[in-house]
Amino acid sequence: MIKIKLYELDKHRNECTFRPYLYAQNVLKEIGIEFTTGDSYDFAWIAQASFLNKRVSLEQSVTDGLEYLETITGDYMLIDGQDSTSLIGSYEVLKESNALLLLKSSLLKDRSLYKQGWNLGRYYWGEGDYSLSDFDEYSDRIVLSGTNWLMTHWAGINVQWYDVNRPRKYDVSAMFQYPSVESLEHGYKQNEFYDINRKQCIDVINNLKCNVAKLENGVRVSQQEYYDRMFNSKIIVAPYGYGEMAPRDLEAAMFGCVLIKPDMSYIDTIPNVFESNKTYVSCKHDFSDLEEKIEMILLNYEDYYEMINAARAKFVEQMNPSNLAVHLHKVFSKLSMVKS
Repeated sequence: MIKIKLYELDKHRNECTFRPYLYAQNVLKEIGIEFTTGDSYDFAWIAQASFLNKRVSLEQSVTDGLEYLETITGDYMLIDGQDSTSLIGSYEVLKESNALLLLKSSLLKDRSLYKQGWNLGRYYWGEGDYSLSDFDEYSDRIVLSGTNWLMTHWAGINVQWYDVNRPRKYDVSAMFQYPSVESLEHGYKQNEFYDINRKQCIDVINNLKCNVAKLENGVRVSQQEYYDRMFNSKIIVAPYGYGEMAPRDLEAAMFGCVLIKPDMSYIDTIPNVFESNKTYVSCKHDFSDLEEKIEMILLNYEDYYEMINAARAKFVEQMNPSNLAVHLHKVFSKLSMVKS
């Protein structure tokens, strides 16, 4: 039996990261993996809230993270459960620490892209200054975690499927925030890149001739109103935020709505429910074809019931704890090669 200690499980971001593993813990025990918060363990898992602090400079975050890791005894791994392809902050700690691995929720399929520069490390925010020129030197220690934000959301709610064939008040739900409030990441205003990306989407939404549910100037509504508007829409548009995945992706399937979001084919993540034109409708990253996609769906809406059902089936298949067990078995099987 491999015993893994989950450090600082009670911290909010850590709890979100560890939640899918605890959701699958009964199945994981069957393959010899057990979790503990005690002092007797084989490996320690340290999630990002313990070693990464976006509220300070990158340099300070790395310094503080390394000091924290010096208090850890025995073998340990880092887990970056943030829903983004960015490695900013966690990569630097991996390089300078004794961590065996960095488990990451999502990565770029083309790993060579990390050596190019992106805004705050996020490929979908366009060219920028943050690049990992030495990525190849450390890439064998960076692996997928087998979980992501969608699995975290799945494990934390009561998933239920609502009737697809029902009347809807709205044609399109665009219940996402724009403009956003100021948000800093290591001293940089990440909301500026966030808004640039989303403005392209909202400009299309504002010109639609159909019935659209949206926020006014980014002002939030009550949670009940937020869900009511999505539930009563035929289509849910889900642009990227600070990461590519969001609860709306699962909620679209639950509510029986067609999901439209920018193409996800460049992402490497487990579990993965995104199959373009099978489980969701992909659009271009600049949303130049969004209006065309919306019109096509509305003209043939009943033809998309099959896509909604396929999305639901994909969620059930991909969120099965046995998939996480298989993935972790592979990770630990290869660990001896990393340690040697």
